[in-house]
Amino acid sequence: MHATARHAVPPAPPSPPLAKYKGPKFLSRFKMEVTAPAPTPPASPGPFVESLTDVARDIQYYAEVEIGSNEQKLRLDFDTGSSDLWVPDSTCKTRRVRFDRSTSTTFQPMKGKFQITYGDGSKVEGILGKDRLNLAGLVIENQVFGLATKESTSFSKDVVDGILGLGYNSISCVPGTLTPMDNLIEQKLIEQPIFSVWLGRQTEGGGGEYRFGGFDPERFEGELTWVPVTVKRYWQIKCDGLIFGDVDLEMNGDVIIDTGTTLVILPTKVAKAIHDQIPGSIYDPVQGWIIPNTPEVASLPGFQVLLGGVKFDVVMKDIMRERVYGKRGYVYSGIGSNDNIPVWILGDVFIKQNYCVFDKGQDRIGIARCKPPVRIQQSVMQHMKDEFESIQKKSKCTIM
Repeated sequence: MHATARHAVPPAPPSPPLAKYKGPKFLSRFKMEVTAPAPTPPASPGPFVESLTDVARDIQYYAEVEIGSNEQKLRLDFDTGSSDLWVPDSTCKTRRVRFDRSTSTTFQPMKGKFQITYGDGSKVEGILGKDRLNLAGLVIENQVFGLATKESTSFSKDVVDGILGLGYNSISCVPGTLTPMDNLIEQKLIEQPIFSVWLGRQTEGGGGEYRFGGFDPERFEGELTWVPVTVKRYWQIKCDGLIFGDVDLEMNGDVIIDTGTTLVILPTKVAKAIHDQIPGSIYDPVQGWIIPNTPEVASLPGFQVLLGGVKFDVVMKDIMRERVYGKRGYVYSGIGSNDNIPVWILGDVFIKQNYCVFDKGQDRIGIARCKPPVRIQQSVMQHMKDEFESIQKKSKCTIM
């Protein structure tokens, strides 16, 4: 997807479009009522795990799933910020990898069509059908999904073939449609109505995984903090505070945990408050927020969000992203700004540091700090120092 990730704009009831950000252009305080937390459930049998591949330094992640009697493989973007499953139909001329319904003996056509318009202006439309879906080794029967016959250019150029929504079905484009997660529960394929996500960093080996019906305690430190969902559309919770180092920014808001968005997206006022703590940060109307690529900036603590009474980190190695072409010595920020969305978005930049468990049974999200990888290829701090020293050496060279 070019530059932005996507939130589907639900058909009814209406809600403001939420743009999903895949990256920069190149690519009054209140106190939340805290109820006694429910006990953490044990990890479920399985494991029912879908492994992920990360793309272009974690701009997005995809998993290969199988659809149809002949298990046609498609790369799907698993997205907690939308609720529809769709793949390219065999008649979609802009795609190389497509689903051929004529070769699946279990495919059932459905009446009606679907159309989704996303917050970044991209669109997809087509027909509807049912078929068998193999998700992490769990075979879902009669899963309703869209077969795209027409799509925006941003989709046709994407490395993924389609999207698998993991939000609440209240925002499905076809009212009453059960999502894959709903069907896992309905068809009793998992013991617990939960799924969890761990996202790796390309600089530390990459990859990631979704686990359906449970979670992996070996992926995180300590205990999960459970935060109640406040609105059952996206996975929306309350953020009670924002801290950068020792500075309380005295801000709070409604947030969604969104695996389909690369960055952390905040209102301009909030994004500016964070970048004001990063010396040399600049807002460029074209490039968005950019920050100096120096060891001093890399050594900053990053910021924390207060969720369920616990502080969770967003660290500088995730905030400091790709180099800005044409602006030497700067990198894109992992924090974007948008005043046209009603919630703060905690995307992959947050999730890479924090393990997340989505509990549909009790409408809550469990969060804990991820364990560091056993083997790290090269620390980002050292990488920043090496890069800075290289720039210094080049600046001293004289062209003869």
